Amino acid sequence: MFYVGLGDYHLNIERVAVRVQNGGHHIPTEDIIRRHQTSIQNLLSHLHWIDHLIVIDNSQSQGEIILGVDNGTITHRSEFIPQWVENIMQGLKP
Repeated sequence: MFYVGLGDYHLNIERVAVRVQNGGHHIPTEDIIRRHQTSIQNLLSHLHWIDHLIVIDNSQSQGEIILGVDNGTITHRSEFIPQWVENIMQGLKP
């Protein structure tokens, strides 16, 4: 599974605004906030079903692989771990 996330939903709101200015579709702010919260909660509650996980931080203009996990074991860990990825790592502990 590839999980692409942002540490701050405000960045996602800004990106949607830019997309709309360029003719793209709108997503209501309350939906962005709700999805930001439920997305990480869904991942954490289903970690036990995921054999292979790649976590990508999409906060910069180009996403960066932050974490790799195979069968519950961390196989790749970036030097800098954002707080939201720390929460995923905590969820891996038995």
